[in-house]
Amino acid sequence: MLIKFIIVYLFVGLPQVFSDSAPECECGKPSDSIVAMRIVGGRRAEAHSFPWTVAILKNDRMHYGGAVVTNKHILSAGHCFKWDDFKTMKVLIGLDTLDNLTGVEKRTISNVEIHERFTSTAVRDENDIAIATLNKPVEFSDTIIPICLPMADESFGDRVPTIAGWGRIGADKSSSRVLLKASLRILSDEQCMAFQLSQHLKPSMICAFSKGKDGCQGDSGGPLVVFQTDGKYVQAGIVSWGIGCADPRYPGVYTKVSNYVDWIRRHTVGGAVCKY
Repeated sequence: MLIKFIIVYLFVGLPQVFSDSAPECECGKPSDSIVAMRIVGGRRAEAHSFPWTVAILKNDRMHYGGAVVTNKHILSAGHCFKWDDFKTMKVLIGLDTLDNLTGVEKRTISNVEIHERFTSTAVRDENDIAIATLNKPVEFSDTIIPICLPMADESFGDRVPTIAGWGRIGADKSSSRVLLKASLRILSDEQCMAFQLSQHLKPSMICAFSKGKDGCQGDSGGPLVVFQTDGKYVQAGIVSWGIGCADPRYPGVYTKVSNYVDWIRRHTVGGAVCKY
């Protein structure tokens, strides 16, 4: 017998939608069947263990990353769309390896909302956040699950987050064909300001650092997620900017998602999510 799957809309007061065709899921929590097949060791992510992570391609090449937040919306970085035509992009959802697209949902983008206060300099991007609307909703499954949003103004200092993506494996190297992951450490504001980037930092940004590990080109827009005590991942950051890739002198800088929870909800009205 199929398990009834409850989908709730992001705002209280909008109707609930019930589906009898999809397995039950919770935001930020990979299905038990996926977790049971985890591979131990290495930098390769266990297949579909981060089922909210998506690849955004341009001309069939890895362009940027993002995260499923509703069945119709992808959370990404503003700079991923500011200077590029989203109509030329394709979103791969439920992807593990670019060498096997069996079962992967392919979508185009019908609209993009970039934060109205997004600004960019030669060094950094500020209010670097965007919502991409898919041309057609996806159905949640074992391999497609939305990420949980943090509480407004929630702090993650000194936590150990994970980044995952198909970006370059080095500043002068090609993009990965398989989903890679890395564990970092979120720095406190004081620790972040101790680096040479301090003059470019804003309270809406967080820093994460680990020797030899970082996001790189192609990972931009992807999620920085933290595992919570309730067994779910929440999105703490969006890969935004940095100097080089894994340069020990500079941490990676991420958009602080908890500063934008209300903004995200306003721009994802009508999208459905798993139950919280």
